[in-house]
Amino acid sequence: MKRKVLVIEDEPVIAEMMSILLEIDGYKVSSLADTTSAKRRLHEQEVGLVLLDLSLSGGESGQAMCSYIKSEEKLKHLPVILVSANSDLEQISKDCGADGHIAKPFDLNYFMNKVKAHCTE
Repeated sequence: MKRKVLVIEDEPVIAEMMSILLEIDGYKVSSLADTTSAKRRLHEQEVGLVLLDLSLSGGESGQAMCSYIKSEEKLKHLPVILVSANSDLEQISKDCGADGHIAKPFDLNYFMNKVKAHCTE
């Protein structure tokens, strides 16, 4: 079974770049730009990892989405990695219960190593 990653990123170029990197390495990727669609997807399909941008346009923030995932009984086991250029990324990750974080811009090898360390089968 392919490892499944949900990318929640509203910047199309960044979402596409992350998706391509993951797919080349054998991951099955779903990419969404908003938290409403992401919540629906998380409840409908099995996911092994969530890569979540902090600064999503419209709707709720990535921090609120992470807190939601970690508070839901059915979802709280999912690893969540925040991906952002926010200077407070480390503290925000701790505050919302994220399993890790990747600062933008990121090194491609660092990105893939972080994903491999957190993605469940």
